[in-house]
Amino acid sequence: MCVRKVALVVLAVASSCALATPAFAAGDPAPGLHGELAKPAVTSPAPVPVPVPAPSAAVTQTPSAAPSSPAPAPAPVIDEATQRALEVGYAKGETKATDMHGVLDSLYKGKWFNAKDEDRRRCIVKRETGGNYESVSSGGDYRGAYQMNRGLAVGATWMMQNEVRKELGEEAAALVPALRNMPTQAWNRYWQDRAFWTIWRDGSGSGHWRGSGC
Repeated sequence: MCVRKVALVVLAVASSCALATPAFAAGDPAPGLHGELAKPAVTSPAPVPVPVPAPSAAVTQTPSAAPSSPAPAPAPVIDEATQRALEVGYAKGETKATDMHGVLDSLYKGKWFNAKDEDRRRCIVKRETGGNYESVSSGGDYRGAYQMNRGLAVGATWMMQNEVRKELGEEAAALVPALRNMPTQAWNRYWQDRAFWTIWRDGSGSGHWRGSGC
């Protein structure tokens, strides 16, 4: 009787142990920590190196020099004889003497011409008429590039009569009296320039243009 009870107890304990231990099929992963199944390790892919371009050498650009303006050509040097020959032609109304518009170099280069006052002469022409040798004032009293009244213009012809003869000869001198019968704006460029310098006389006659602002 006692042996039978012991045997039953042993069987009961064995049966209890068999139920407590779960069965694993072949190939199942072993239980991990805290009764969890071990998880396969995840391996992160190795980072792919990104190529970094090598720093290029700095290129220094030298700014190209701005094109320089060509220097104005120096005025040709003309000897006195050549200049006098040119002025004889101008007196007759040839070449440049026929150009009645524009602020240009004085065609007259005789006794009363003064290079240091040439800029002032050009200023006067520009202020008075803008370089119009045919200009006539609104009232008709002032004429030509220098806006000379009739008395001043005729007086200039008497002042330059003998000088024209000495410098340019009788042929040119014979043209001077005809100017007195012509309106000043009809005189060619040469005669108007010459009349200005004859009146100007190294600045002693500058008062005739004191209102020009030059």
